[in-house]
Amino acid sequence: MKKLLILSACLLALASSPVAAQTSGPEVTTVSIYNGLDMQIVITRGEGKSEVIVVSYKESRKNPTVREEACQKVFAKLYQEGYTLKGTYGGGYNSHIENTLLFIKG
Repeated sequence: MKKLLILSACLLALASSPVAAQTSGPEVTTVSIYNGLDMQIVITRGEGKSEVIVVSYKESRKNPTVREEACQKVFAKLYQEGYTLKGTYGGGYNSHIENTLLFIKG
């Protein structure tokens, strides 16, 4: 009798369809880097959730590595939060001025 009950339970478990996991899409963050006299790094995590980091021309004249250090700090923070770089694109004829990086967490 026990074997019949166990067999019935197993068949019932196999016959029922698993509940589909309901998850939202992956979290996407874009990082746009504008290299003019002043460098701006714009981190966008969604509408109304943007952060702007500005490295002034005066700062970069005093310390030539301050721009790269600002970028490294942003990238390290995103990787620490679990984001992965998935793609990059430039700004057309101004590609030396603007570059955008696409990070996805998921």
